[in-house]
Amino acid sequence: MPKIYWMLAYNIKEGRAQEYQEFLKSKAFRKVYAEIEKETGIRYVETYGTILPSSAAQGDYDVYDFWEMPNHGSLDKIRKSPAMAKLVEISYKYSDPRPVKSVLLRKSSDIKVMYEPKKK
Repeated sequence: MPKIYWMLAYNIKEGRAQEYQEFLKSKAFRKVYAEIEKETGIRYVETYGTILPSSAAQGDYDVYDFWEMPNHGSLDKIRKSPAMAKLVEISYKYSDPRPVKSVLLRKSSDIKVMYEPKKK
């Protein structure tokens, strides 16, 4: 079964980046992500930080969380997950209120390529 990757991009409040990095290394962080995986099947992969943005005008973000999902049904489980609600609550402390970006990805070899139908 092809894996689905969920990328969530967002910004950190000014002056909170170091504190956020410390949170990412904490036992509390690992615990809440383990609870999310148990409740939803979605596995947290890693949080990546932007070190060379292309341009603020293009909508670069400070950080990108990558998750691995077993199937699309996992998205429905997130909505009902107490652990995900807890993570969102914790995240408000660090996250900038600007819009986030959310993308579902698959390996290129797992994507069905579809073209415009041939005219008859």
